[in-house]
Amino acid sequence: MDMQKIEIPARARAGVLIVDDTPSKLLALGAIVSDMGLEIVTATSGEQALRQLLKRDFAVILLDVNMPTMGGFETATLIRSRPRLERMPIIFVTAGANSDVERLSGYALGAVDFINSPISPGILRAKVRVFVDLFNLQSQVLLHNEHLESLVAQRTAALTEEIAERKCAEQKVKRLNRIYAVLSGINMTIVRTQGRQELFADACRIAVEHGQFRKAWIGLLDPSGEVLTPVARAGCEEGHLDQINLTTLDDEQNAWVLVARALREKTPIVCNDIGTDPQMALWREEALRRGYRSLVVFPLVVGGKVVGLLALYASEKDFFDAEEMRLLGEIAGDISFALEYIEKEDRLNYLAYYDVLTGLPSRILFHDRLGQALTYGKHDEGRLAVLLIDLDNFSNINDSLGHTAGDQLLQQITTRFAGSLRESDTLARLAGDEFVWILVNLASEDDASVAAQEILKLAAEPFTIDGHELFVTCSIGIALYPRDGADAETLLKNADAAIHHAKDQGRNNVQFCSAEMNAKALQRLTLENNLRNALKRQEFLLHYQPRVDLCSGEITGMEALVRWQHPEQGLVPPGKFIPAAEDSGLIVPLGEWVLHTACAQNKAWQVAGFKPVCVAVNLSARQFRQQNLVELVTRILQETGLDAAYLELELTESMIMQNVEATIATLNQLKAIGVKFSIDDFGT
Repeated sequence: MDMQKIEIPARARAGVLIVDDTPSKLLALGAIVSDMGLEIVTATSGEQALRQLLKRDFAVILLDVNMPTMGGFETATLIRSRPRLERMPIIFVTAGANSDVERLSGYALGAVDFINSPISPGILRAKVRVFVDLFNLQSQVLLHNEHLESLVAQRTAALTEEIAERKCAEQKVKRLNRIYAVLSGINMTIVRTQGRQELFADACRIAVEHGQFRKAWIGLLDPSGEVLTPVARAGCEEGHLDQINLTTLDDEQNAWVLVARALREKTPIVCNDIGTDPQMALWREEALRRGYRSLVVFPLVVGGKVVGLLALYASEKDFFDAEEMRLLGEIAGDISFALEYIEKEDRLNYLAYYDVLTGLPSRILFHDRLGQALTYGKHDEGRLAVLLIDLDNFSNINDSLGHTAGDQLLQQITTRFAGSLRESDTLARLAGDEFVWILVNLASEDDASVAAQEILKLAAEPFTIDGHELFVTCSIGIALYPRDGADAETLLKNADAAIHHAKDQGRNNVQFCSAEMNAKALQRLTLENNLRNALKRQEFLLHYQPRVDLCSGEITGMEALVRWQHPEQGLVPPGKFIPAAEDSGLIVPLGEWVLHTACAQNKAWQVAGFKPVCVAVNLSARQFRQQNLVELVTRILQETGLDAAYLELELTESMIMQNVEATIATLNQLKAIGVKFSIDDFGT
């Protein structure tokens, strides 16, 4: 029987769907991938993208995160809701750095990668090429399967060949997926890396873990270009590199010819059979003992000059075929790209986005961060505040002590402010002595007032510049989202109006842009000041709420409850002053007073002849996190003479679940001295 090669129908042309609401970005992204032989389809909104996806499949979707009406995450959610589109690759395109929360949200929606602006054409093409190749191979496998099913009954002999081709294609898909995992992982490292060493270590680790290589290492040349030093390695190594003279001079003793050639000739050198290749003669036995069967060396080239190499080892012979070499070459090229631009590009970005004097984000980066915060705020219905901070009479310092002293003062102020900055917030320097603080995820609008008062306190502490003690005050204007504006421009305008009001009020104060919030902030500040005086004047007292046995009517215990005997307002319940005490930190000395007073009273009742019972004292979250809590409780028990068995500390469930390991350690120490516990708000 004359068996002819089975012809497979032509597959659909691979396409890329680019989704962005900005026409210029659509053109730019399309231009980058225009020479890759793809069918490029664009959409200016999530709705348009969904209509395009109803018509056909795409190799990959480049999806902008920040779009009006329907954002990238919402669009991705709708895409994933359709069974046919559950696994279609999505690469999110976004401006600026991504927070861990944003990345986790994207990956939860099935994103395969993030690309941050400014976009490197080389990296973008490499990422797109991987998915195009994967799409083509998967299409080929699908067509093979469909065609085979129609020919099984007629052509048994041809079936064997088709199955072999299908298995080959499937193996290629697996290999492509494996190398993609390496390429994607290393590119993510390049995007987020803070330095070369981190890049090197992660690249080697990813190559071994995801690429299934036996070993990976990276070496850098010294300034002479002759001596190679390993700087990162991963996998089965066992001191192999320590036995080799790593140099570009292949005529030296113990020199590794294969490595020397790759570095001198600026070209990859492959050895697909270590057992027979003469280039491995000196190192064959040691290599085979460690399970190395094939090897490839890629030179790392920066600016036309070889600066180092990437070496990969496999546990199989003939491992590095043409397709593998092409993809691995892209990985080596990406590492070289990162080496070239990690300092140059970071420096340019730093100058563009950061203030050189203080290291804080500049006006450009501030607007970007504020835009991102507003996007998340709208999506999560969260609150945020913009605090505009202006140093009072700063020009007097420049005029009297000079601009150098003024610069030093700005740097010291920055250090103080940044010390109280939450990880999620942004502090930026807009110009001169003007700073701005973005506070996100506010539990209440009062949080902005508390933060502003903290800034006033930080600024009020004296500074020392060239032997001069300087005292500085600042004026702060606050605008709240969404109360005072729904966009960045409106919030800044209202914060600026508020800061002018603060200056009109005599400087060194905080003003909101609304009279209602100013009155509320003044009330909060007055309450905090009165609390401080109340501690000094001993205006607090304890009420004891008994625990009664309902059968016998006997008192079995009691709970100590703090009250404030205000000289003008009378008895103030805790709900009105405890939150202010928590925010200001006064809860710590107040809590110590409550604990000491309750223990002393309980001991006095026992001495007077009453039946000993347990007294319960509430601990706040701030008190519980004190490092000296156990020592404090022990000292108070010793001072009052109360047996630890008659003290019960009442905690809330949410408090003890914040840091479980630390909580267990503290509770075990308190339990060891005999203190009892109870949990309030259980189940909330």
